[in-house]
Amino acid sequence: MTLEIFPENFLRLYGGEESLRLKNIEEIINDEALLLHAHAIECAMDTIKYFTQASSKEDNNQLVIQWLGCRIFNASASALKLLLSGYYQASALQQRDLLEMAFLLDYFSIDKNFITEWTKKETEKEFRNKFRPVNVREALRKRDNFTECKRTERYDFLCKLAGHPTYEGFRMLTIVPGGDARIGPFDDTKAMAATLVELARTMIEASEHFQHFFEHRNDTDIKQKFLSYENKVKWFERFYSRPLDREFLEEMCAALIGENV
Repeated sequence: MTLEIFPENFLRLYGGEESLRLKNIEEIINDEALLLHAHAIECAMDTIKYFTQASSKEDNNQLVIQWLGCRIFNASASALKLLLSGYYQASALQQRDLLEMAFLLDYFSIDKNFITEWTKKETEKEFRNKFRPVNVREALRKRDNFTECKRTERYDFLCKLAGHPTYEGFRMLTIVPGGDARIGPFDDTKAMAATLVELARTMIEASEHFQHFFEHRNDTDIKQKFLSYENKVKWFERFYSRPLDREFLEEMCAALIGENV
């Protein structure tokens, strides 16, 4: 074996991944609903990238939020690349991380002093008591006066399918229940669509919580926030049959423009 030559099997693997990626992109282009999910992901990623790069880094708490934005952007890009290339379980694993970060950002919005506490923990016990994912979810449930634990259900579902080695998780390695598990990337349009839908849902949530920490300073900031909200409105109207307040959308746009006159 000549060490100077890049492993040929890696090149074959990449070829298979790239072939699946092109096929799945074609599937998305030809499906109006999937295409809308893809645009929702793009808009969320654009918003996170914009405020991560455009805002001041002088305040340490703001800097922490921007670092979380970097992690969210990278995790979403990885999740998208993996699902397009036929690694649906690996994509779901990235999405569990995204969901946890979305919940953490939402938790920080309760009291921005939490950010400082999160970065300057006094003891490991105090940190676990306040910032363990399960405690974060419970705090959010109490804040919203929810009687059901929908956040926990979503998080546990992703843990079971991808976050931990479980028997149920083997389902993501098969095309049909009880079928043979696949090694490496494989073609499964239903699995691709399901992971794309979940990624869109999580990224809309993460983007909304993220931009909460950034004030608009100029016309470009305003435009980015408006595009993000407009995208969320279209997505909710299409997939939840629950029209959001378009009058509020128009009022918000007018108010934001007015502030810059």
